[in-house]
Amino acid sequence: MMVIRPRLQKVMTDLWGNVTRSILVVASIAVGLIAIGIITTIYVVVSNDIRAGYRAVSPTNINIQTGLINNDVITHVSHIEGVNQAEGVRSLSLRILNKDNQWQNVEIRAYEHVDLLTINKLRLVEGRWPQKGEMVFDMNRLGEINAGIGDEVTIELPSKKERKFLLVGIVQDQTIGAYGNSGGFFTAPVQAYIHQDTLEYLEQSSTSLFNGMYVTVSGIGNDLDQIQVVADRINHDLKFANIGVTSTKVVSSWSHPNAALVDAIASILIVLGFLSVFLSGTLVTNTLQALLKQQTQQIGIMKSIGARQLQISIVYLALILVFGIIAFLIAVPVSYFAAYQLIKFVAGKINFVLLGQRLEVGIVILQAGLALLMPVASAWKPIWDGSKISVIEALNPGLHSRHKKKSAPRAKGKKFVLFSQLSKAPLHQTIAFRNTFRQTGRLVLTLITLSLGGAIFIATFNVRASVDQYIAQIRQYFMADVSLSLKRPYRYQEIGKILDHIDEIGYYEGWSGTMARIIRDDGTYVDRVSIVAPPTDSRVINPVIISGRWMQAEDQNDIVLGDAFSLHYPEIKLGDTIRLRIDDKDSEWKVVGFFQFAGKESGLIAYTNYRYLANLTNSYDQVSTIQINGKKKMSENELDQLKRRIESEMDKEDIKVSNLSISIADSSSSSGGLTTLTIFLLFMAILIAIVGSIGLAGTMSMNVMERTREIGILRAIGASDQTLMQMVLFEGLTIGIISYLIGIILSFPITTVLGDSVIMAIFGTSATIAYTPTGFIIWFLVVVILSSIASVIPARSAAQLTIREVLSYE
Repeated sequence: MMVIRPRLQKVMTDLWGNVTRSILVVASIAVGLIAIGIITTIYVVVSNDIRAGYRAVSPTNINIQTGLINNDVITHVSHIEGVNQAEGVRSLSLRILNKDNQWQNVEIRAYEHVDLLTINKLRLVEGRWPQKGEMVFDMNRLGEINAGIGDEVTIELPSKKERKFLLVGIVQDQTIGAYGNSGGFFTAPVQAYIHQDTLEYLEQSSTSLFNGMYVTVSGIGNDLDQIQVVADRINHDLKFANIGVTSTKVVSSWSHPNAALVDAIASILIVLGFLSVFLSGTLVTNTLQALLKQQTQQIGIMKSIGARQLQISIVYLALILVFGIIAFLIAVPVSYFAAYQLIKFVAGKINFVLLGQRLEVGIVILQAGLALLMPVASAWKPIWDGSKISVIEALNPGLHSRHKKKSAPRAKGKKFVLFSQLSKAPLHQTIAFRNTFRQTGRLVLTLITLSLGGAIFIATFNVRASVDQYIAQIRQYFMADVSLSLKRPYRYQEIGKILDHIDEIGYYEGWSGTMARIIRDDGTYVDRVSIVAPPTDSRVINPVIISGRWMQAEDQNDIVLGDAFSLHYPEIKLGDTIRLRIDDKDSEWKVVGFFQFAGKESGLIAYTNYRYLANLTNSYDQVSTIQINGKKKMSENELDQLKRRIESEMDKEDIKVSNLSISIADSSSSSGGLTTLTIFLLFMAILIAIVGSIGLAGTMSMNVMERTREIGILRAIGASDQTLMQMVLFEGLTIGIISYLIGIILSFPITTVLGDSVIMAIFGTSATIAYTPTGFIIWFLVVVILSSIASVIPARSAAQLTIREVLSYE
């Protein structure tokens, strides 16, 4: 015990002798551990719970939409080879009165027993299950209705009559967006669920029948090829029974609708988390180099009484281990609490169920390993190099200093020439600028930390701008002020006469469209394709062509395909012919172009010539959609008034409207979920910025400590407290500005990497990277504030030193 007591005493003295330094070291290690703890906890918990929770609701592997069918058909399908279970569903789309007293779409699903579902199970969050004449709503967009348990909601019936229904429950449906053709979860309409007996109150006939079925396959349900085989068997039997199938969607039981967004967030955060650990390591290296320089004479004394280099190194490594242990004890509870707060936040945003809070042992072990290994790895070299010094050099700092000066005379000369250019500046600024570059190694490490933090911060805003730009390109396909969708095709002249009576309308055009099925080489029908046919001279669409060309007036069976085709059918190329089934007729189409849309989020969409499609479907001069622009640029309130006027005029003429929407209102939901991604990126950027500010604070503290004698001399020749504080603040701001300039340069490649990763993960396609001044401006303000704050305490310490203290400093 007597042998190790001086060593322990040395460790404790260094630990408590300079509390500010110890806090900075512990904080620098803890921030990295907290960052990696939060990120890995989010990654492990969310990745597990989003998939496990999704599988627990027995999601549909095959979603089939049909004409009206009875229970006998469901029973037959349940006995087809490869089918595990089959369940009938009746779905319909109506409109609901929202909190702004406007009509918006609501998708209603009716079941025999809402509370006993075996496929696509619902989780009751609040209230109770519905009985006849009642409804429950999914929690996702319930806020748009502004209704709660016990309130009545107003539904518009097919006859345009209104009926009120009692809202008795709030549920969570994790399958929303899994089977749609576009938009997914974030743009799905309000979802309501009812008992099948309620259908009669919604003016539905044959209320005991279904218009769709949910099917799960045998096994774990993650083999899409196997699922497709089973789907083909079902479709074959339904076709043999003369049952019309309008759509078939196959999905893996592991494919939560928002899994791609989670993967995008997780992969990026993992990289940023380990980057924060690396930056924490640079701070430890920085601090140890300064500590060893300050304790050169102590090392000399230890060597003079027989201590060997390895023994001295072990003493300092023990100090570092103590710092790591303290940081670990702080980081584990902080990261646990912060991670689950973020998980609870994101659970509601991306629609999954947290399966309970738990301490992940593997993550705690990872943090413990990093707490012990990262500081030691970062500190080993400076400790080993610092303990090499000889007794003579250690006890005679002047001799060591002269030796260093002789070894690099050219460097000194260059520095003298550089700083001599500052002779016209005030003395304290000249000294501060010179001091900035005095410890180049420390400066480099500090700049690495701050610059990377700034680059990631700036890149976060650029990534969001890139995604917004991508979405803006999607909106170029919906440039009309108001979009009017009809329940069935009407003659264009009939609709035009009605719209001509509305003075606010300046321009309108009719679009046609239909649904088709892709015909495979073996003659089977697979994915549905939404075919849109606007006029070739349309004013409300500005497509982004990837390759080939857009439609032309003389086109016949030419077709332009969306970018989702490249993902699902990469074998289709320009000039190829594809076969489609439209209205029970098979037809061939020549691919003349590909356009950029929403990638894998958009489903299969194609554009073709209006005239040719009208002739093919015997619907010439008929339209299903009207795109309308006002005479002038309108505000959202003016557009809403125009929308109501159009709706009123259509009602007068008994024109059945399926949807009427304005462009501004629709655009708000286009980037849903991306805010979640931005929040996480900003969170990581802030963590790294904190690491950088800690590093700068440590650098400034060490710089002031090492220049204690210099400060004393300046004070002796008349330097005031204000002058000394300005000198330190100027040095900190100089480092901050240099890091800002480097961060700007680094932000461009980092933006490219992050932007490509995010857009590819969400949309499945690449896009042009956009840049915004927002991140550059905000980070400039942040770095100035951080630099000032990080320099305040060292500046005050410098100003409080007396001449006697500084001249007696060793």
